[in-house]
Amino acid sequence: MAVESAGALVSPWRFVPPAPATPPSAPASLLRLRLHFFGVYAMFGCLSPYLPIYLRDVKNLAPGSLGLVMAAGQIGVLIMPVFMTLLADRYRVVSPLLIALFALNTLAVGLLSQAAGFWACLACVFLFQLANQPQIALSDGLFFSLQADPRMPRRPYSSVRVWGTIGFIVASTLVWLLYDLGDGVKVVPFVAMGVAFASLVNAVALPRRLGPVANAGGVARRLPTLDAAAVLLRPRILLLCLGLGLLVATNAAYYSFYPLYLSEVAGIGSQWSGVIATIGVTFEIGYMLAFERLRDRFGLPGLMLLGGGACVARLAVLAFLPTAGFTIGLQVMHGLTVIGIIIVPAMYLNSLVPDHCRNSVQGLYVMLVGGGFSIIGNTVSGHVAELGLLTLYRNAFVTCAMGLGLIALSFLWPRRPSSEPTA
Repeated sequence: MAVESAGALVSPWRFVPPAPATPPSAPASLLRLRLHFFGVYAMFGCLSPYLPIYLRDVKNLAPGSLGLVMAAGQIGVLIMPVFMTLLADRYRVVSPLLIALFALNTLAVGLLSQAAGFWACLACVFLFQLANQPQIALSDGLFFSLQADPRMPRRPYSSVRVWGTIGFIVASTLVWLLYDLGDGVKVVPFVAMGVAFASLVNAVALPRRLGPVANAGGVARRLPTLDAAAVLLRPRILLLCLGLGLLVATNAAYYSFYPLYLSEVAGIGSQWSGVIATIGVTFEIGYMLAFERLRDRFGLPGLMLLGGGACVARLAVLAFLPTAGFTIGLQVMHGLTVIGIIIVPAMYLNSLVPDHCRNSVQGLYVMLVGGGFSIIGNTVSGHVAELGLLTLYRNAFVTCAMGLGLIALSFLWPRRPSSEPTA
């Protein structure tokens, strides 16, 4: 699915698109893309279920400090996704960016294993997130850009993205298996470092450049980020992003403090955090495999509303039913939340933009929504968690319900029939 070609850089902001080239073997390229998604989300599988526990038990951080570290980790999201996706769109470059980001991943988690104190941990988590968040936007942009090439076979996004789900499961299960063999949660950064390096090796075989923009006309003279911003600033889309942002903020509270909730409120041992997360991600595979049928039935707006509703229900369980059974049982909703607030928004935004800014709209969305609201969510949740985890999740429940209301309102807003999809 790759397109290898060369082009001429005429000026810092003008790139003459390369001439079309014969794409290499589609099956081989598709395998590399699947392995790439596997690696990106395997990084989350190593760290997401265990990082709060690691910072608390190994680095001795209090909840307020932990929230600040997690929030600071998102600051890079305000810069890197937009910058990296601008490079990808403007100069049609791919693998060199991903190689550099995976190298930074490897360095950051290696340094985290040796970090001591609040500031050192903050710096390491910041470096890791500086690299990891652009990888998500670039991965989505790479897939959608390749699918826009008429020479490439069509593949549903879910059939490739599901390999990210599998990567999460494999990595989190590996940490669990090594938990007792190693020194407990201290194995986390070493597993993450191995995953990052393996992903770097795979990135070398990804396409070096994207193909030329179809029917480019004068778009080569425009800044792709500005065209992407014009789409996100449409009143209806802006309202949609605000609603999704509130869901992202409450998700930050959920993911940052759920591992602590398991041990402190539900009375479940810390070593089971990754296994419980894997339960939810296993259900996610089923949702991903059924994605096209769900899309046909509910449409993209309907799936966003279903996913947002699942987020509200999940926080309600944590806020008002603090028992081990309910706390574990809510994992059956995880796949629906991923589809509704991660998968579908990426697809929906891709349907609104022309080929020359497919990467940029993903990067800008990650910056404004995925990054900005995560910073707010982690910062606020760290302080509220000082009052108690039940208090945290009750406030998050109310905020999440407000976000779902804004999403519903955005779909009642009049659409532009010539440029915006209805499903």
